[in-house]
Amino acid sequence: MSDAEGTQNQPKKTRFCCDPVKCRCCNYRIPQRFVMAIMLHLALQNNFNTRVVLNVAIVEMVAPPQEENITEVACPEFGTPEPTQKGGKFPWPAETRALVLYAFYIGYTVLQVPGGWIADKYGARYVILICVLVTTATTAIFPICTQSFGHVAAIVLRFILGMAHSPTMPALSSMVSTWLPPSERAGWGGIAYAGTNLGTILSNILTGVLIHAFDGWPVAFYFWSIYSAIFFFFVLLYLFSFPDTHPFISKEEADFIRNMNSNNRAIVGRSLKTPWLKIISNMPYWANIAAQFAHNYIYFSLVTYLPTYLRDILQFDVSEDGYFSAIPFIALWVTSLILGGTAHYFIRFMTEKWFNIICGAGCNVASAALMVGAVYAGCNRMICIALYILSMILKAFYYVTLTTNINALSRNHGGLMFGFCNALGSLSGIIGNAIIGSLTKDKQFKGWEISFWIMLGVASVTTLFFFIFSSVERQKFDYDEDTPMDQ
Repeated sequence: MSDAEGTQNQPKKTRFCCDPVKCRCCNYRIPQRFVMAIMLHLALQNNFNTRVVLNVAIVEMVAPPQEENITEVACPEFGTPEPTQKGGKFPWPAETRALVLYAFYIGYTVLQVPGGWIADKYGARYVILICVLVTTATTAIFPICTQSFGHVAAIVLRFILGMAHSPTMPALSSMVSTWLPPSERAGWGGIAYAGTNLGTILSNILTGVLIHAFDGWPVAFYFWSIYSAIFFFFVLLYLFSFPDTHPFISKEEADFIRNMNSNNRAIVGRSLKTPWLKIISNMPYWANIAAQFAHNYIYFSLVTYLPTYLRDILQFDVSEDGYFSAIPFIALWVTSLILGGTAHYFIRFMTEKWFNIICGAGCNVASAALMVGAVYAGCNRMICIALYILSMILKAFYYVTLTTNINALSRNHGGLMFGFCNALGSLSGIIGNAIIGSLTKDKQFKGWEISFWIMLGVASVTTLFFFIFSSVERQKFDYDEDTPMDQ
């Protein structure tokens, strides 16, 4: 039977005539698992493009208080950077600025669990499509609304953007459970999750460049909204929820996924009963939540406040700020991609559980300790940036350990469980931003020292909890949807 005849016998599948959409190159067919991993990578990249843009732009949006003495800087040897635009800045105090920044994280908690549940039950494709659509619209109107209505509009729109982003990670986890066999989750799954870093890199660099080139911050939001709109059409063409309903997947690949995931839902329409109480009371799951909370605390703090630290303490101007803010995340992104292809070699020398403990939760402690060291490096720019880079290199192990650990605990409820985990983890963004914002008002080292010591404490306590209670075994509640546990 020819490909055309086979497609005609499957009326539910959409047929496209464009060969690039079919992911064929001559006689070679690109595995749809790889296409799925790249699309999810880009989905997270798009999220972080639109999330991080404000972290860089806010430095140019907000004017320093009139009573501020600009000679009282932490590193006076660098002088005070000249402003890159004249006037038009918002007179927001530090509390308002912090609220605008962490309003995103409040919204980010709202749809995590519902988004994961919908992705598990009905598929992740349309969840992600809606997220991208709302992200595009919210980013596009942010400059006009903020200039017209001030910080209230900025807070509301960032809250809505957080809601739009919140279902993406749970939907991604659901697709990883559905599409990837256990042997491939650390590899291609790690690649999918690493898209957050590419978004942070691009947004940090290009946002600063755009603001500097066009002498104004609104253009950065317009640029990323257009980018997001283009990506929406790529999702429409390339990303599908289930292997068995994918219009271009080969029969061989669909059979491979089905056979390797013999106990996993690979087709749409399966009725799932959610064992809520058993999930919520599961200690290995709570261990994962604790470790991911620490990761998010460190990561979100650096994503949000590294541009501010470089500007206020080390006295970089906005164009330099974007470049140097991106360097640690370039290291994180490259390392996470390398680990995606090499993680299985580490497990040859240690059990998967110890790999998760040492390289997953343990690297939270090491990363936070390096950030403490960075603030004690004082005004030495080179050492400070080097420690941030090393800190982020260690964080790369997160993408091949803690993220896929949830998929090991459950094959049927990965989206829901990641949603609840990420909802609690997003609280770290609220808490961390509030702490840093309140402690660093005077733009001196002392507040940053206290902030980073708190971060190290959070990492240490959660790592101990993960060490005691973590697991890599599929949990009993997950077998309720399957045949006996020995399969």
